[in-house]
Amino acid sequence: MANVESEEVKRLKEEIERLKGVNAKAASDFQSLSHDYVDLKKDYEETTKAHAELMRKQKAERDYTFRIKQDLAAANTELTMRAQERDIASSAERQWKNLFETIKREKQKALRRLRDLQVN
Repeated sequence: MANVESEEVKRLKEEIERLKGVNAKAASDFQSLSHDYVDLKKDYEETTKAHAELMRKQKAERDYTFRIKQDLAAANTELTMRAQERDIASSAERQWKNLFETIKREKQKALRRLRDLQVN
């Protein structure tokens, strides 16, 4: 019976040693996973911050682009109005010049007729 007990004790001791190895491996794996979790959490926070910063920059760029487009549209409208005013003024100036030239020709014709009448 003592032999059976010592055999049982020996088997239990071997089982305890094997379980200690399994426990040590599990503790090591747990420690490794814990470090991995901390690293992943840190990476996630950094990624989240980087994403938020990127979104903020993109929004600022869209706002800036929108303001620039508005300014360009306003400048285009202003330039169009100025061009129309210039065209109107230029047209009026041409009409005055044409009228002046017509009056000048009529005056010269009238002076020629007057001279012709005085000479005859």
